[in-house]
This record gives sequence, structure tokens and C-alpha cells, in this order.
Amino acid sequence: MERAAAAPSDGRSAPPSTAASQLRRQWLDQALAHAGIDVSHWDPARGTEENQSTIEAVYAYYGRLYLNDPRLEWAGMANLIGPSFYAGFLDVGFLPDQVRRAWRDLRRFGRAGVRTLLRRRDEERIIVGDLGFFEETFLTMQRKIFEDQALMHEAYQSGGLAAIRALGDAGIIDSATVQAWEQIDSGATAQVHAGNRMLLYREQHDIVDRFYVEMRGHSPPVGLMFTYGLTLAGTPAVPGAKGYSDVFPYTLSAPISRRARLALRTPLAAGDLAFFPNRWGLIETDTLPTYVRLISEHAGEARSLIERPIAERTPSFRLLRRSDRIALAALTHWRLGVEPTAEAVSDERKVVVDLRTPPLESRVWEHPGRRPFKVSVLLPHRRTFSTDAVLAVLLASTADGPPTRLNIKLPPLDLGETETWLRRLAGRWELDESEIDAWAQRAAAATTATHAYSTRVFSGQPIGAVRPEAQVEHHLDDDTYVVDVLFSWAD
Repeated sequence: MERAAAAPSDGRSAPPSTAASQLRRQWLDQALAHAGIDVSHWDPARGTEENQSTIEAVYAYYGRLYLNDPRLEWAGMANLIGPSFYAGFLDVGFLPDQVRRAWRDLRRFGRAGVRTLLRRRDEERIIVGDLGFFEETFLTMQRKIFEDQALMHEAYQSGGLAAIRALGDAGIIDSATVQAWEQIDSGATAQVHAGNRMLLYREQHDIVDRFYVEMRGHSPPVGLMFTYGLTLAGTPAVPGAKGYSDVFPYTLSAPISRRARLALRTPLAAGDLAFFPNRWGLIETDTLPTYVRLISEHAGEARSLIERPIAERTPSFRLLRRSDRIALAALTHWRLGVEPTAEAVSDERKVVVDLRTPPLESRVWEHPGRRPFKVSVLLPHRRTFSTDAVLAVLLASTADGPPTRLNIKLPPLDLGETETWLRRLAGRWELDESEIDAWAQRAAAATTATHAYSTRVFSGQPIGAVRPEAQVEHHLDDDTYVVDVLFSWAD
């Protein structure tokens, strides 16, 4: 977490970045206290076993948020889906945690035991190294989600929309996220659903996407095998929700006419959850609609589940307990039939998005190999923005509405490159350069020990009906920054 700087002693107001740091610290500390979490003992590098009480406290906190205010649907979904993730933590971390325990036990031995341990240390690293990486990455993802979402939920519960707007004014969250909370605050059912959907998008796009990319690219082909295996075996803990293979099965096909094909559906997955379009596609197509139906039509069942401790709900999602069902699916989930011929989709390497008039359809662009591609955005008043990107998303504020925002994610940058980018945009969009200066100074002074997940948003002047923003995501321990260029407009 960033340290809060001392207030100026000459009576002047604190610079925006100081206000942002203080606000972030205030609400995050309050969330940690209300969740009963001792942050000094929350260390993903120590594995699942050492963090079990914290893992359970996080999901219990989300559950209480929802039970106290049913408008906080994101928190309810996070609690309900928690058992599938907690089971994954336990499965992936089983062997690394056993080795960590053995190390602690062997430290009690004499020199002979230590020499034996040292001789076997390289072998143990080979055995658990990759699993340990995946375990730590998942645990880090959970912490970063909490650092972002709990902060906002705590601010809203304590200060309502005024506190949320203060986060927006301080540049901690972007305008679309402020709007999402305004929708939630309205209490209108459709608006509440829409606002929480945007919080879910923020979680998947802003916070965890980078970690999935890291896992997929880890020690090729190990990472790819792991994330695909996760896609095959994973199943959401939301009652009635389906796994990726059930919703998007891998299909072998052969044309039988110009408009039809013979299709053999397999139990394999036609995608990988580490790939954002696949992950968001499953959420939009099945997981989120199933959850909304549950809390809308079976609210009592949902509340009953959320009230149960996560430790009681998790065992049934452990891999060993589900192995027979996975094996049965591998044998029986084969379907042969006739389907319409799908329209061919080209491998787009250059993307042009026209915002001179509001777009009509949502789109996602990401190269399967996460290679950068060119994006050009046509703006009002004959202006154009162009950049290299690794992900671009045209997103609607509701599942069935027209897009109201465009997010363009740049390849990861270091601090110097990030500052250069912001200054380049400052000249074009009239960003406040004093805010960029203050942010860069604080970012340079941040350390792993003081850093929490954070976003810093710099707002530009409107270009016609389009509002441009630059958001810096800083949530990695290797001093890597991710810049999102954001465009929003009214629907």
C-alpha cells in the first residue's frame, strides 16, 4: 500500500495524488478491519495453507456485504463463486504446501538433516516449482481483487455516492466505474444489474487479466497446458452455472453444403479462460445470467448459501471429489449433428474503431498469442488516436444495449515509459501535468511492502461527445504498469 504523504505545512491543499493515496489508505484499512484481516500475515508467497484463515475471511466479508445490502450483487457473486476458487487454491497448492511444511519440520533437525535437505532441494524445486508459481499467482489475484473492490464497497457503505464520487474526483476510479455505482445506488433492478456487471468487468479486465496472461505464458508449454486444464476442469460454484466446455465445446466439422456442416461436439473446450474474450464470453453467456436468475427468482436459496461458511461449501468442488464426473463427461459428452455454417472470422491485426457516431455492437479484439496489434480510433472533429494494444473492448453498459465505452489496453510498461505516455497524452487531451508529476513521484517511491493494487485515472477534455481518460493500473510486484486508454460516451 502506498504511504500517505504528510499534508503541506503552508496551508495549501494537498496535491491530488496525496489525496488519492490518503483516500485509498483510509477505505482499504477500513475494509481490512471489517473483514478481520491482518495484512501483515497476508502473503501469497507462503501458500494456501498459511493463508487459509485470510482466504476464508475475504469470502465471508463479500458475503456480509451482499447480505447487508442486496444491491451489492458483485459481492454476492464473489462469495457464491468462492468455493470453486478456494478448491482450486487447495488442489494446486497441495504439493507445494506439503513441501513447505516439510521444510519447516526439517529445520528442527541437526546438520545431517540440513545437508540431506540441501541435496534434495533442486529436485523439490523441479517437482513443485510450476505448481508453486500457479498457486502464488492465484492467491495474489485474490488479494488484488480485494484491494480494489473492497475499497470501493467500503467507501459506498460508509459514505454513499458522495464517497464514490470522491474516489472519482481523486482519480482512483474512472468515470464509467462512478457511473456503475450510480446505477447500483438507484435501486432500479435493471440498473443495479448493469452497475454490478460493470464492476465484474473491471475485475476481469483491469485486475486479473494480467495474471491470467502470465500463467498462460509461464514456462512454455507448461502454462498453456495448465490454463487449458483449468478451463476443462473448472466449474463455477454458482448453482446451475456451467463450465466452459459445456457452453463452448470444441467442435470438429465437415461441410455438407454451402449452408450446413456436419458437426461433432467433443468434451474438450473451444477456448482458454486465460484468454479474455473466452473468459468474458463465458461470464456474459452463462455465469452472470445464471447468477442473476438465482438472486432474482430464488433469493432465499442464494442467501442461505451465502450464509454458510465457505469451508463447508468447498469440499465438493475439490478435483478429487469431481474426478468421476469429469471422467464421465469425457466419455459421454460427444454429440453429432448438423449445424449452420459459421461465418469466417479473419485474424484481425489492425483495428479501426469509429467513434464519430456511437457504435452499435460490442466487440473484443485480442490476438490469441497476446501479440500487440495496431488500433486506430476515429474521433469527432477529425481527430485520430492510434497505438499498439494487446486488448481492445467495445463494451455496453447493459448486456443487450449499444456500447458506451471503449477500453484499449497497452502492452506493459515500466515507470519511465508510463510517464512518457501520460505526458504525450497530456499535450493532446489537456491532462493535468501537475497530477502526472505528483503521481510519478509517489510511484517512484513506492515499494512492494507499501504497495496495494491501485488505479490512477487522468481525465482529458471532451472531444465532441466522447470523454477520453488514461488509467494506469499498478498491481504487480515487478514494477510493471499497464495503461488503459478509455473513451466513454452517452448511450
